[in-house]
Amino acid sequence: MSKVVIVVSVVIFTTLIVASNYLVQFPLNDFFTFGALTYPFTFLLADILAEKYSKQEVLKVVRIGIVCAFAPSLFLSEFRIALASISAFFVSQQLDVYAFYWIKSKFPKVWWLRSAGSTAFSQAVDTMIFFHIAFLFILPWQNVLMLMLGDYLMKFIFAFANTPLFYLFGIKIQRFLGVFAR
Repeated sequence: MSKVVIVVSVVIFTTLIVASNYLVQFPLNDFFTFGALTYPFTFLLADILAEKYSKQEVLKVVRIGIVCAFAPSLFLSEFRIALASISAFFVSQQLDVYAFYWIKSKFPKVWWLRSAGSTAFSQAVDTMIFFHIAFLFILPWQNVLMLMLGDYLMKFIFAFANTPLFYLFGIKIQRFLGVFAR
């Protein structure tokens, strides 16, 4: 992975994480926050990178993104939101990368499953960690549960809705660019 790809990917990760940390503070209704609309794209980016690069390279980008997002997240959101986000992101993004490569090794021809499956699984973990740390003793438990369910539903839908984007950017464009690399 070139330095340019690393820097651009880290900037995108950091921007998406910080935006999500800020936006999660604003509920759309009793079930969704605005953060649920931006955060799933971090998983899409990791999957696109994982399609071309090694597990170690993708994990490096994810970890640098986590470190870079922490300070801006503290500035734009409450400490508990920043802590919850970084904790959830640290666990779930790495889990996503490992699940992606595991699914890819077991079902190499089922390209959509490695992206959507790894994302749906890891975002369930992400949602549990984030909402427990961020809101459990701040909001009534029933509200936290409803926000968790709503946010995860949105993330689950995005996991599958992002599949065409994964196909376009992770598979098709790489194949097209590979023609010129020969």
